[in-house]
Amino acid sequence: MKFSVLFGREVSTWSEEWKHECEIRYLAGMKLGDRNEALDGVKDGMRGIKSIRGEKAVAHLRAEIDRYAALKAKAG
Repeated sequence: MKFSVLFGREVSTWSEEWKHECEIRYLAGMKLGDRNEALDGVKDGMRGIKSIRGEKAVAHLRAEIDRYAALKAKAG
């Protein structure tokens, strides 16, 4: 079990919640340009998350990244 910033409680490290937390934490830790390339896939013809999961999923990831950053800032 690990504490999830996004869910505000401990979650199993085998759970979908933890998988989501790890993805968001990884993306949030990237430089903005690199993150945009990973999400949009605009560099060197590389497929981004948008081409795999769609625009709605990328919009959700961006919102979660912002929420994660706000929660981390609030926690200190």
